[in-house]
Amino acid sequence: MITFALETFDAAYAEMYPLLEQHYREISTHVQHGVELKPQVHAYQQREREGALSLVVGRERGQIVAYLYAFIGPGLHYADCLTAIVDIYYVSPGARGFMHGVKLFEFAKAEWKHRGVQRAAAGAKLAHDASPLLKRVGFAPVEIMHELWF
Repeated sequence: MITFALETFDAAYAEMYPLLEQHYREISTHVQHGVELKPQVHAYQQREREGALSLVVGRERGQIVAYLYAFIGPGLHYADCLTAIVDIYYVSPGARGFMHGVKLFEFAKAEWKHRGVQRAAAGAKLAHDASPLLKRVGFAPVEIMHELWF
């Protein structure tokens, strides 16, 4: 059974890093362009100090198997709209298929509501489409992101 909880970045990061690497190898387009995974740890720490980071961690038998990072703050174009922008979310392959992604998002949504968030946004890679998950937990598609590499 997976349990979900809010955790601090500093407390979870070292343990979570191997999953971040696995996540990067599985879905990042940066891999194809030789760009290394090199998180700006100080930026996450700063956002957490400012109260602008929400980190939900899923653990099974004490081990991290899922996570969801979101940045919380007023929209840059909409100062009166507290917004949660999902940075990354992941469920380990061995924990998939048991509604854990839904439970991860439902836990995060409850936290965001508690914090007064009015709007949340999350992306889904086209090559690894999580749109069915996002739709199931209440998100609606509104935009497609395009990228260009030089």
